[in-house]
Amino acid sequence: MALDGAFLHHIKKEIEERAVGAKVDKIYQPNREEMVLSLRTRRETLKLLMSARANSARIHFTRFVPENPKAPPMLCMLLRKKLSGARLAAVRQPGLERMLCLDFDAVNELGDGIRLTLVMEIMGRYSNIIFVDEEGKIIDALKRVDAEMSSERLVLPGLTYQVPPPQDKLCLFTASVEEITDRIQRIPSDTALSKAVLDTLQGVSPIVCRELEHLTGHGSDVGTKTMSGQQWERFAFFLRRMADTVKNTEGKPYMVVSPTQKPMDFSFMNIEQYGLTAVVKPYDDFSGLLDAFYDERDRIDRMRVRSQDLLRI
Repeated sequence: MALDGAFLHHIKKEIEERAVGAKVDKIYQPNREEMVLSLRTRRETLKLLMSARANSARIHFTRFVPENPKAPPMLCMLLRKKLSGARLAAVRQPGLERMLCLDFDAVNELGDGIRLTLVMEIMGRYSNIIFVDEEGKIIDALKRVDAEMSSERLVLPGLTYQVPPPQDKLCLFTASVEEITDRIQRIPSDTALSKAVLDTLQGVSPIVCRELEHLTGHGSDVGTKTMSGQQWERFAFFLRRMADTVKNTEGKPYMVVSPTQKPMDFSFMNIEQYGLTAVVKPYDDFSGLLDAFYDERDRIDRMRVRSQDLLRI
C-alpha cells in the first residue's frame, strides 16, 4: 500500500485543479509528523494534509482534521509567520519521484514579493516536510538530519536543499515502451516479471507491477527468461496502456478491500489480480480514497489495540 509516484502524479493534478491560486488561511501541526494547511479559494475552503509518518506518509485533501495542541510547535509558528496570506502558485513533481514541491507567492518583512516552497518527500521512515526559500536554502524542516544521522544528505537550516539521490530507473515520461522492455530483457537471471518491472520503472508500486504480470500471464506467474513472444507483446500492450494513463493523468482511484472490509491496497488503475478474494471499490477522487483508506486503517488499528488491552485485563 505504498503511495507511488504515479498515484502522486494524480494527486498533483487534483491539487492544481482545486487549489492553485488559493490563499493560505490557517496552518496547523496536530502532531510531530503532520501538517495541515487551510487553503481558501473563491468557492471553498480546503484542508491539505501533509503527513511524514513512516507507515502512512502522504499528501492530499482531507475531511478529518486531528485536534491541535494548545501550544503550536516551532515549525508551525514559523510557517504561520512566513506563509499566512500567501497564495499557492504551483505544484511541481520531478519526474515520477515520490515528492511534491508546493510553491507559494508570499511577502517578506519589507513588503517585497518572494517565492517560498514546501517540499513533501514521501520516502517511508525518511519522509519529511522541508521549508525552502527562493534561493534554494533550507529555512527549516519537520525532521532535521545532521551528520550523525546521515553522511550523504543533510537537512539543516541554512544549507542548500538537495533532492533525494535518484535511483537508476526509467521514467514513463522519458522512456519508451521499447526501452523499458529492452532493459527488462537484459536482466541476466530469470526474474518474476513483476519484480523486473519494479526494479526497472520509477514511480510504480508493487501492486501495479503485479497487475502488469497478472494481465500478461492471464493470471499465471511469468518469468522474464521464459516468456513467449506473444507474452512480450501482451506486456508491451498493457505497459503502454498504463503509461498513457499516467502521462495523461486519466487514472481512476481504486481501493482493494478484504472480505472483512479491511483496506488492503490502492491504485490509480483497476486491479484484477485478487479475483474473488477481495473487493475493488472505485472512488470519485484520489484524496477521498486516501482519506477513507487511512481513516479506516487507523480505526481498525485502534480497535485492535483496545481489544488486546481488554483481553489482557
